[in-house]
Amino acid sequence: MASELRSNEFPEEQRKGVAEPLNIDIKRIIYRALRFWYLVVGFLILMLAFAFIRNRYATRIYPVSASIIIKETQETSEGRLLYNNPLVSPYRNYLNELYIIRSYPLIQRTLEDLNFGVSFYKEGNILTTEAYHSLPVEAYVVNKNAGGQQFYFKVLDENRVELTPDGATEKENRIPQVFPINDTIAFEGLQLIFLRNKERPLRSFVNEPYLFRYTPTKALTGSYVGRLTAAWAEEGAGVINLGINGSNPTKEMDFLNGLIKNYQNYDLEKKSLTASRTIEFITEQLDGISDSVKRAELQLERFKDKNVVTDLGGEALRLYQKMEGIEVQKAELIISSNYYTYLKQYISQSNNLDQIILPTSLGITDPILGQLISKLVDMQMQMKLNVKTENPLVAGGGRVIEELKKDILESARNIQATDKIKQDFLDKQIKEIEKQLSFLPLAERRLVSIQRNYALMENLYVFLLQKRAEAGISKASTTSDITMVNPPMIAGGPIVPKPRNNYIYAVLAGLGFPALLFLLMEVFNTRVQSREDIEKVTAIPFTGGVGHKKGANNMEVMDSPKSAIAESFRALRSNLNYFIGKKEKAVFLVTSSVSGEGKTFTSINLATVFALSGKKTLIVGADMRRPRISGDFGLTNDVGLSMYLAGIATFDEVVQQTRHEHLHLISGGPVPPNPSELLLTQSMRDFIEEAQKRYDYVIVDSPPLAIVTDAFVLSTYADHTLFLVRQNFTHKDLLRIADDYYRTGRLKNISIVLNDIYKSGMGYGYGYGYGYGYGYGYGYGYGYGKKSNGQGYYEG
Repeated sequence: MASELRSNEFPEEQRKGVAEPLNIDIKRIIYRALRFWYLVVGFLILMLAFAFIRNRYATRIYPVSASIIIKETQETSEGRLLYNNPLVSPYRNYLNELYIIRSYPLIQRTLEDLNFGVSFYKEGNILTTEAYHSLPVEAYVVNKNAGGQQFYFKVLDENRVELTPDGATEKENRIPQVFPINDTIAFEGLQLIFLRNKERPLRSFVNEPYLFRYTPTKALTGSYVGRLTAAWAEEGAGVINLGINGSNPTKEMDFLNGLIKNYQNYDLEKKSLTASRTIEFITEQLDGISDSVKRAELQLERFKDKNVVTDLGGEALRLYQKMEGIEVQKAELIISSNYYTYLKQYISQSNNLDQIILPTSLGITDPILGQLISKLVDMQMQMKLNVKTENPLVAGGGRVIEELKKDILESARNIQATDKIKQDFLDKQIKEIEKQLSFLPLAERRLVSIQRNYALMENLYVFLLQKRAEAGISKASTTSDITMVNPPMIAGGPIVPKPRNNYIYAVLAGLGFPALLFLLMEVFNTRVQSREDIEKVTAIPFTGGVGHKKGANNMEVMDSPKSAIAESFRALRSNLNYFIGKKEKAVFLVTSSVSGEGKTFTSINLATVFALSGKKTLIVGADMRRPRISGDFGLTNDVGLSMYLAGIATFDEVVQQTRHEHLHLISGGPVPPNPSELLLTQSMRDFIEEAQKRYDYVIVDSPPLAIVTDAFVLSTYADHTLFLVRQNFTHKDLLRIADDYYRTGRLKNISIVLNDIYKSGMGYGYGYGYGYGYGYGYGYGYGYGKKSNGQGYYEG
């Protein structure tokens, strides 16, 4: 009755407007898992075996780490301590260091230095492992631009190796070839040389086959860039932690060592490149000035040879010294002018990525120009490295360089304009001195002019020599700012495979796959399995359940009155008293949705338990389309209900006595052409009234209501209707149809009996514990279904 209360909480209109929820019975899933435990165990063993194989044969991946420190810009280097020269400490943008160390050119150079493009492998029965630095020979590919290639390699003796093409080539070309060691050879499109390594013994490797593989470093670079990690140790620190994972930890440690070394070389190259370019520029200037100095010296010598006056007088000496100081200032302006000319030419070459010369190296100390050029130096190094990264500081390097060049040109123009004013002033002073010199004797004037020209060239030459010496000392004293803190080492055990995790995943998968299977079975099973399924679908009251029987005999209660099935029908008889109340006589209609759900079996055995209790009971076979109930009692179907309704026979003539004195049978009789119309006649009403006068209980076995309308007609004569639902047979949609009939009032005084309960336990909601049951087949008719095969199947 609780199900009736729940159904009344929601009006019919509201129930129709709500989508049907997904009903999953967890208890039934657990029951299936316990029932099919061998399937769960099998899956579990299979997954554990897979985990064991993976842990045993998977390639182990080890983490390798190292750390470096980048010297702070405030730390003083040797060259700066001597000369305070910015050449030894160029501008550094620390935000780019992580991207530089993971740049493609830097890593490719490292791979080439370590000869990682060449590798040897030892093939096993299951695993193929790399023989890194273990063979007594080493191989080097001469033509680096060749494509990838692999072939079999074998050491024959101290002086020979044997090479065999890979199995992927044509069979006739797979002939081994012998080549000498320590000589350049050509094989499979490669030019290579094998060198003997005396430090490794030869004996254990003779005639052992290995797989030789050459991979261009360009193809390897992407893999190492993806696997290499670089991160600051903590915010504000100058320490970078490097890490890489690989199957050969020794090889990965060599890679990190090589990478750090190349990174240090790059840092040295970046810092010393400015000084090198400065030395080249100054040398070019000295080459041009040296000729002028020689000419000035020669001219002074000739003058002294031809003239007696070789010393200046007091006035001439004063004017000469004054002019010499002015000429020194003018010489500096000339150097600056040459630098600005070089700067304009450099800027005009838009794709020039050569290192620019810093102005401070030539004594030009304008702070704005120096800062702009220092930034340009840094960006040039980034572009030269061609760092492949998402860093906006590098990705927009070209645009930044163009903006810096514009700013540098503008700053140079402003400085040149200032220098032009200075030079005009110096020229004006020189003219004043020359005017005063015109009053001196001719010989002194000529001597002053010659010495003045000589002093100018000499001062300029000495100035440039000094600057070149400073640049040379700066270059020689430059050291890298990159220092290794922690050398490469294995950072713990293998990260792949992880045995403990694999076994945990195996257990989860071994239990999860069967659970998923059982869950899908529950989700996609549209048949009624338990009382809970019935109460979730319909509001029709639940009366009871009948267990599963073995064999083809439908007379279960008659033949085995103490069986579990007989007890279930006695319980059903007791429950029916709650529906008919205190009535001494009652008519029960037994029906279902479709054939095969146990109507005939239930009718026979329910009537039998009434008869065994001393009540006169009549079974009416109202299924006149397939009248077979008489066969279960061993009686005939020559007369029956159809003949009575047609007026051919009387009530007494159609009643047949069964084995029990209180149990009588009226079968369906010969099949009439119009069974539905016969049920609608007054004769049917008279038949029910006559039956109620003579018998205490009348059990009417009707056709299925989802196929024909006979059951609806017969329900009007019944005090109560039993609607049969067969476990794992009746579809829930058919049960919903019956629920709709009940809610709309087309079927009244109805309750549900769950039949053929052969599954019991958690999630099935009904069990007896007697160890008995009964089974059904598909012995139903009307042209829809399979006929009985005589092996435990029943009509109904």
